Amino acid sequence: MDLERALLCKVAKVGKEKQCVRLQLSVLDWNTPSRDFYAAKGAQDLTDSEGWHFIRFDGHNLDNLANEAQKD
Repeated sequence: MDLERALLCKVAKVGKEKQCVRLQLSVLDWNTPSRDFYAAKGAQDLTDSEGWHFIRFDGHNLDNLANEAQKD
């Protein structure tokens, strides 16, 4: 996890330099090593505490949304 730690720390540093107030990640539920790693660094799992769900539009559904914007 040395590379993962180095990358995470660098992203956090650049974010703070650019006045970012949070770092948000998506992690699959089966990826317990990464989830444990982030938790050990102080990350909060918002799935349970705040009920967040990550939503994605891709492929045909993304095309449909883009086409709706063109009609406006």
